[in-house]
Amino acid sequence: MKKLFSVLSVLACFGLFATAAWAQSPAAGEWDITMNTPGGARTFKALFKVDGETLTGEVRRESGTLPLKGTVKGNDVLFSYVVNYNGNDLAITMTGKLSGNAISGIVSFGGAAEDEWSAKRAGGSTAAPASAKVDVSGNWSVEVQTEAGSGSPSFTFKQDGEKLTGKYKGQLGEADLTGSVKGDKIEFSFKVSAQVEGTVVYTGTTDGKTMKGKVALAGLGEGTFTGKKQ
Repeated sequence: MKKLFSVLSVLACFGLFATAAWAQSPAAGEWDITMNTPGGARTFKALFKVDGETLTGEVRRESGTLPLKGTVKGNDVLFSYVVNYNGNDLAITMTGKLSGNAISGIVSFGGAAEDEWSAKRAGGSTAAPASAKVDVSGNWSVEVQTEAGSGSPSFTFKQDGEKLTGKYKGQLGEADLTGSVKGDKIEFSFKVSAQVEGTVVYTGTTDGKTMKGKVALAGLGEGTFTGKKQ
């Protein structure tokens, strides 16, 4: 009897350790997801369950729930689920990086198109804490990718609270810019009148040392950008 009790105690301990490991996984729990699609932004909830590196759970939409599966390896999150699109099964695959109470990355629509997605823990916040206030002031090098080609403009930013001013220098010439930084969200724009004429708008996220997002090129098209502080 004592031997049986000892075995059961050991198994119980392993069970407790497994439960604790699941509870402590930073990816486990409910998330509020915003996904950009060719038809516009979509929002929904997802429940993640993590067992080691295995991710399971469900996508919760107004039309019902869908099972998901994937992996969590360190801060790398990958999962997929299947939706019915025009009578056919379409696999939605989402990859991203986990950072505290936030995830951001790329979504693939059956390999036919890609866009960005982000998530925040339900009931949580993705805003930068006051002790880690984002400040982008300084010189930046940026890489822009568009269907028509790429470019490497440079920017000088001056941040005053949430207000952003600065200078652009690149293939479109030189221009003054204005914008804002709110939490980890950054937006700025400038007017050009060289090869094209209009307003170029950058929107994205930043941690004060790097940034990434989308750029609208004076109504002539869109692209993506990444930036690094010098």
